[in-house]
Amino acid sequence: MKFERATLSRLLLSSVLCGLALPALAGITGPYGTGLNRTVNPAGTSTPTTASVTGSVDPVSGYLSVSGTLKRTWVTLTGGLVASNNLLTVSSSTLTMTGTVRRYVLMRPNVVLRNAPVLLMLHANGITPETMASLTEVADYAATQGFWAVLPAATGNVWKDDPRTSGTDDVNFISALITQLVSQGADPARIYVAGYSNGGFMATRLACAASDRIAAFGIVAATTRVGVTNTCGTPVSRPKAWFLGTADTIVPIAGALDLRSADAALAFWNSRQGCAGVIATSVPNRAANDRTTVQLARYTGCLSGSGGAVENRAYVITGGGHAWPGGLVSVTGVISQDIKATGLIWNFVRGYRR
Repeated sequence: MKFERATLSRLLLSSVLCGLALPALAGITGPYGTGLNRTVNPAGTSTPTTASVTGSVDPVSGYLSVSGTLKRTWVTLTGGLVASNNLLTVSSSTLTMTGTVRRYVLMRPNVVLRNAPVLLMLHANGITPETMASLTEVADYAATQGFWAVLPAATGNVWKDDPRTSGTDDVNFISALITQLVSQGADPARIYVAGYSNGGFMATRLACAASDRIAAFGIVAATTRVGVTNTCGTPVSRPKAWFLGTADTIVPIAGALDLRSADAALAFWNSRQGCAGVIATSVPNRAANDRTTVQLARYTGCLSGSGGAVENRAYVITGGGHAWPGGLVSVTGVISQDIKATGLIWNFVRGYRR
């Protein structure tokens, strides 16, 4: 039996997200998709390659174009399967914090560059770093763009994103993880954070509590907690890109309980960062059958802690659910395929240094 790559990936990831048993991978053989072969590797391994494959990210849609063929692999780690390719080495590592062992997944190009940039990706509530890596399809971007994708695990798979109701364990963990990655060769000036849902809210907490360590942020299916806006202090102004679905029933765009509305969250950050103007455009509707459209607001002239000006962005997905745009699986609702959040986040953050 043959499957298209996206179909197989969705089946695997849906099983993970729904807590169901995965299909027997050994029983699925042969290619899925033109020129893509499925391989399952043991933990911490990758398939060596001598082929040189480069890629470019479309600045409007975030879609990735590659110059050759990437061999698709699934690496088995503690938290499940990770979608990878033959240009990456994938491993599970640990960091001990005050007697507690914290885990993270490291996806690094086989050709290791000195002072490599890092994209920290914070998972949603209840899913693992492995699932986060797979549903965002970050592997191909990391392999062709030369950055390390690092996916830390929250304790109990839930980030402590509210400073009013939780301690600083997760802030300290991320800060210590950055220090460890820098000691392994990462560029301390190019550390970026992207988060989905609970991970997105954690990213906004880090924008207050660790702005001296992180150069830019991507925030998906999240706004900002009241507890963050009420305790933020005076962080360094860092650029942020938001992705918000109008049909998100988990994080309503109008706000709920202690979650700021999208308008209030953007107003808070844009005011705090001294953004001077806004440019609104529509993103081309490249996937008409997904029933979504995307509007982009660029908040320009924002002050930067390192000098010069930065900008904040908001991609508002009309009809979009509680999903990672362009991802393989949503928690609930429609996934827009007009854009790829992974590519747009990387294309946005990589121009900034702290």
